[in-house]
Amino acid sequence: MNIKLRVRLIAFSILTALLFSQFNLCIAQQITSDFVIGDKISFDSKILNEKRIIVVIPPLNYKNHPDKKYPVVYVLDAGNNLFATHGIVSYYSKMLEIMPEMIIVGIVNKDRIHDFTPSAIKEYPNGGGADKFIQFIDSELTAYIDTVYPTSEYKCILGHSVGGLLAIYALQSNPDLFDSFLVIDPSLWWNDLQCVKSTKYFFENNESLKKRLFISLSNEKNVGIYPFLGELEKHAPENFIWEFKHYKDETHNSLGHKSMCDGFEMLFKDWGKEKE
Repeated sequence: MNIKLRVRLIAFSILTALLFSQFNLCIAQQITSDFVIGDKISFDSKILNEKRIIVVIPPLNYKNHPDKKYPVVYVLDAGNNLFATHGIVSYYSKMLEIMPEMIIVGIVNKDRIHDFTPSAIKEYPNGGGADKFIQFIDSELTAYIDTVYPTSEYKCILGHSVGGLLAIYALQSNPDLFDSFLVIDPSLWWNDLQCVKSTKYFFENNESLKKRLFISLSNEKNVGIYPFLGELEKHAPENFIWEFKHYKDETHNSLGHKSMCDGFEMLFKDWGKEKE
């Protein structure tokens, strides 16, 4: 064999061996670890007389800004809505800068029909725990979150289906608790339109109410939203800002993500203008 060719083959073999050894070394040096984005908290509630699981996702690197305070969004049905909320809030606040960074508090379900409904009905005799659940949020959960995390006074609630019913009921039964409401396909049909029928009286006794409400509807029929919208149009005070969006091509289960996107844009519309 030609000496020059032999030298080239030897050099190529050595180079190939070195490359493979470096590749193997890189693989061997890779380290895997858990990627943690929030805190899972086991919370003992005296009001509910049970242990509840809460998942809190604060803004990334929030501890590097000790003087900064963050609004809080309380997310019902955390198993379905928590991570979608986190993704949208993160993208809208960091990438688009159309809303503030937020502390996201997801409440994990135990018995959602009991917790989220204001009364028991024939079809759901286990309903009727909403008053206690709202008391739990107001007296125990928000106090804990405000103590452990750097919260501002602003609070939002996000609910879907009976979670949306709870959000509307919380507005009417404890109007000082939340500043804004992102309500997705709410079950306002509950107990013969209970929350719809109380709307007029509520607004008549809260004429200076200053809140924001986004409410959405899927292709569902006869869920009580249109009678509720009629009450809003007739009785909502001037500073009660609300917006309705009908997603005619979405089902009850598919409209959540779009509602969150449009809802957060609407709720923080003024904040976006201030940033321009």
